[in-house]
Amino acid sequence: MAQLDFFAVDRDFYEVMNFVFSETDLIVYEAYSRFDMEIRRFTSVTELEAAAEDRRAGGFLLRAWSPAVTSTPIFETFKLKPEVGSHRTTVGGPGLVQFQQGHVERGHLHFSTFSHWNEAGALQRGLPGAEEVNWKAMRKLSGRIHRHLRNKLAVASIRSASVLEHAYAVLGPDLSIWYGKEYKQGSEGLVERPDSSSKPKPLRGSG
Repeated sequence: MAQLDFFAVDRDFYEVMNFVFSETDLIVYEAYSRFDMEIRRFTSVTELEAAAEDRRAGGFLLRAWSPAVTSTPIFETFKLKPEVGSHRTTVGGPGLVQFQQGHVERGHLHFSTFSHWNEAGALQRGLPGAEEVNWKAMRKLSGRIHRHLRNKLAVASIRSASVLEHAYAVLGPDLSIWYGKEYKQGSEGLVERPDSSSKPKPLRGSG
């Protein structure tokens, strides 16, 4: 698996997804449907904001695919225990990417992730459909998202994990980062980019 960790409050996560919606051809779905309901596709940040109350554990879990990478996402509907509901649908497959938003727990902001299978791992595991994935296109798409997160949205880092602008700006007495240990502004290991500014900017093009 290829994985990029980053720290994001809601506004940061929406900015990541705004780039996905406006600058890539990714088709975005919730990873799991709500109980007894159809799985939802999202086409804008506005739609994500409207679904924010449905997040489990306080964070979005989204999966997406590019038609240039794969044409075979796998939708699977499975039965639930009667006391929970009748069914739920999930989407998966080796050619998908995943965005998982980190939650806030007891004043600690946990890391978000952008992740996907790489060619070697998918083929080694014998994942159905791995041979049909355009892995060159996957690497190109992944690289664009990595660069946008690290070069455009990040203002600081903890090791290889990016800290995005609004998350960094709101660190203080009531909120810190948890990444194996606690980090606050000024903590050793939390390194601000020399050319960055933690001054918040308006979210543009979120519709």
